Amino acid sequence: MRYLWLALLAAALFPPVAGAQGACADIPKFFARPPAIGEWAEMAWETKEKEGPDHVRMGVIKEEQREGKRMYWFQMIMQNKGKRSIIQMLTPWDVTAMGSSPPAEVIMKMGDQPAMKMNGGLMGQTPNSKTDWREICAKSTFVGEESVTVPAGTFKTRHYRSDDGDTWLSAEAPIWHLVRMTTSKGKTMVLSAKGTGAKNEITEKPVDMKTMAKPPT
Repeated sequence: MRYLWLALLAAALFPPVAGAQGACADIPKFFARPPAIGEWAEMAWETKEKEGPDHVRMGVIKEEQREGKRMYWFQMIMQNKGKRSIIQMLTPWDVTAMGSSPPAEVIMKMGDQPAMKMNGGLMGQTPNSKTDWREICAKSTFVGEESVTVPAGTFKTRHYRSDDGDTWLSAEAPIWHLVRMTTSKGKTMVLSAKGTGAKNEITEKPVDMKTMAKPPT
């Protein structure tokens, strides 16, 4: 279920770059400004019925160089019925992040379980990670510009629609620019808060899944 939620969230976040004819010509503009270290955005369900965690906080906690390429650590903190889960992903901030390639590295901590670290290739083995988000945005259409008020404030947004639902995005909203999303089942998630100061919430040393996979010598 955790991978399904990641897929649903990503599908909601990426349609903004679609053009009026369903093309993704605006993708480079979407990635023009790199995320600021420490910024965060929290999404919460506006409707009583939900399709995932009660709320999700996405933050940018650090950047690093991998093979000569700048990458960012994104941290997703999910609260669901009192249980807290954290997923951290190391990924580039450019058009390649829209493709089907998995993140370079992933660290997960589910509730009280030990934190685990794996390379992105292991996540690439899950069915939902095979989606190319460029295909999703190509199927979206631009509805128009709208002023949208949510708990985090009032934003000038661009409204997009696809078979999966509607998405409202704003350049003023942090990270993925998501302000509001409504699923095809009529359930709504909104930007409930935003700010700076995001930090690494996994303080323990994660267990490397590669070492667990090695046969005993």
